[in-house]
Amino acid sequence: MRTITVLSLLVFGVLCSGLSEASPALGEGVSSWPGFRGQGNSITLDEKLPLKWSEQEGVAWRAPLEGFGQSSPVTWGEQVYVTSTGGESKEHLFLECFHLISGKRLWRQQIEASEKVEKVTKMISQGAPTPVAGPLGVYCFFESGDLVAFDHEGKEQWSRKLTKEFGKFEGGHGVGSSLVGAPERLLLLIDHDGPSYLLCVDRKTGKTVWKAERESRVSWTTPLYLDRGEEAQVVISSNGALEGYDLKDGKRIWWLENIKRNTVASPSSDGNIVVIGSSSPRQCLAVKLGGEGDIAKTHIAWRAESATSSFSSPLLHRGVVYFINRAGTLQAQSISDGKQRWEYRLPDGCWASPVAAGERIYFFCKNGKAVVLAAEGDHPQILSENSIRVAEDDKVYGFAVAGNRFVLRVGRELIVVGP
Repeated sequence: MRTITVLSLLVFGVLCSGLSEASPALGEGVSSWPGFRGQGNSITLDEKLPLKWSEQEGVAWRAPLEGFGQSSPVTWGEQVYVTSTGGESKEHLFLECFHLISGKRLWRQQIEASEKVEKVTKMISQGAPTPVAGPLGVYCFFESGDLVAFDHEGKEQWSRKLTKEFGKFEGGHGVGSSLVGAPERLLLLIDHDGPSYLLCVDRKTGKTVWKAERESRVSWTTPLYLDRGEEAQVVISSNGALEGYDLKDGKRIWWLENIKRNTVASPSSDGNIVVIGSSSPRQCLAVKLGGEGDIAKTHIAWRAESATSSFSSPLLHRGVVYFINRAGTLQAQSISDGKQRWEYRLPDGCWASPVAAGERIYFFCKNGKAVVLAAEGDHPQILSENSIRVAEDDKVYGFAVAGNRFVLRVGRELIVVGP
């Protein structure tokens, strides 16, 4: 019942966001996936997602991309948006728009990067931040520091060059945190070797609403927006700390420190607790919401004994928390106490986070294989195993869910699975 309530709140939040930015509806009746992990928790209400697919059956379309990127696609109505970069120094930045049903590219925009890099590898972020879509258009951020807004026809609305305003990003692996959507606002975390900050900007104008200064912390996690009415919060899990900020003014409300290696997986919540993933044992943990100040002695709900989390973020669904470690082992823990219920070895590791769709949980492995498990039971119940073609030097980085389809993203291509 609690999960249904949280899902209802998420849907209500999307509708409120749409009403606050009056504009014509785009593709009415088609569910949207407007940001990183949809609404930030990798849960979809689409009930007719495919169960089985292969190269021969179930792939609706494939579309090559202008550049290479590691971001997830996002959707609004029947439009799919995806970012990438090109050039020897990532000097070219691309935003492309495709039609969800036909796969036709509707438009493409190219931006020249504010900052160029000397070295380009797949372990240094390349088009890694996922954009945000909304009623007025799409907003994209690149690791060059360029933050740009376009309407749904591809016309630029405003732009900012954050490295020119606040200083260059420092660190060996680039910046990977994605934009986060909140009603009428966009949130962006810049944690790096230099002066770090959490930025809140107005969607319509791009102007700063507030900027919260932070200690230098190198991480690639994405914040989580929690709609708690008058107490709406922004939750950050980043290199040694878990923190909650007030959406209204950017003031830090609560914090938990001395966490190890929580630098990649982003936080998740069911509305009552926040769960974070770490690549160190006993650092995957849950905290109860509602605390203030240092919550180390008051609000830690549990620590998972052996579970670890690598690239993909934890998923909370129907009383279970799912973690995936670097080797591709799926570990299912009880939401109530964090104790392990079972584990299962996936065909490969995952960069993409798992997604819950009612009775099913979908896991997309790097190598193009996907496993669908039942969302109930005290042991893994495999519903299907699927595979699509992915080049040896490539991987599935992320996906969107819309119109009963999966929009998968590999480095230079979109692959849509479904009707």
